[in-house]
Amino acid sequence: MNLLSNNSPIIRFLERVFDLVVLNLMTLLLCIPLVTAGAAMTALYKTLFDIREQKGRTVPGYWQAFRAEFRPALPLGLLCAVAMAAYGGYLMLLYPKLAAESAFAWIAVSAVGALFFFPMTFVFPLFARYQNTVRGTIVNAFLLSLRHLPVTLAVLAMQFLPAALILLLPAYTPVLILVWLFIGISLPAYLASGLFRRVFQHYAE
Repeated sequence: MNLLSNNSPIIRFLERVFDLVVLNLMTLLLCIPLVTAGAAMTALYKTLFDIREQKGRTVPGYWQAFRAEFRPALPLGLLCAVAMAAYGGYLMLLYPKLAAESAFAWIAVSAVGALFFFPMTFVFPLFARYQNTVRGTIVNAFLLSLRHLPVTLAVLAMQFLPAALILLLPAYTPVLILVWLFIGISLPAYLASGLFRRVFQHYAE
């Protein structure tokens, strides 16, 4: 087998890495204005689903999905941004108790975190895969996140891994931030897209 042929495993792997880097940079740039974050994340998952199903091309597909989902995903992205800001404020209010290692404070933080972040794991993949209202998508995302708890926890672990590594390995912070800038969003989303496809296929049957 020619390892440098177009169909060789090495070339396919490098092409996939290149696709993920391009998608990461595009998503990162389009998430900077908060009003476009919902469309950017929806387009990312729609493109990743297409990549797994070998449909279309990466950049044109992403841009087409972004333009198509800009208005529909606008309120969804804003709601997620507001939810994250509210949770950040909640953590700031509880910081004195957290610093004192209060068991009640940690329980409260975990409970509210689950309420906010569990549905967020499914919101954008659902919106990318199915046509539905924002309210319907959020409700379905919350129910799916509870019903498929192992998937939810696995996706959250992948998404928060970079932050955890920075806290555990502060000396490598510049390197970790550089890696995150190139694949920190797209790689976890790509791995998660495989899990989401299995979940969605379960309901399509």
